[in-house]
Amino acid sequence: MSKVLAQFDLVKPRFPKESVEMAGFYANVDRINSIAESSDGFIWRETNEDQEGLQALWGEGYLYTLSVWDDVASLKKFLYHTPHAQMLSKGHEWFHKIMHPRMVLWWVRRGHVPSLLEAHERLTWLFEKGSSYKAFDLKNSYGPISIY
Repeated sequence: MSKVLAQFDLVKPRFPKESVEMAGFYANVDRINSIAESSDGFIWRETNEDQEGLQALWGEGYLYTLSVWDDVASLKKFLYHTPHAQMLSKGHEWFHKIMHPRMVLWWVRRGHVPSLLEAHERLTWLFEKGSSYKAFDLKNSYGPISIY
């Protein structure tokens, strides 16, 4: 059974969606999502964000990305070597600094669709116990484990 990479990222906007300050972010969301979906290694992303579930787990006002990739290298290539990198460089203008980890990665079996609750559990694990095979970040990547 092959493993693929689940990715979750949590952000909290500094301003309301309709504000002038967020216009640059929202004007690029569809374009950046399209680039992700056409990137080598991309498998799936959540397209119908569960705002009610998100609010129940983290509180009001958050946004998230939940996606699946072939591997860490594919995700990094999209994040840092496409126009997404320009969006990252402006993140401080649009989003509050979060004092705990805001991104988590973990391995799932190919065909598995990760849930928001699963992402919450993995992000909590990373915050409380640190990086491990169960939940890690881009600085501390772990390869998938195969059991024979």
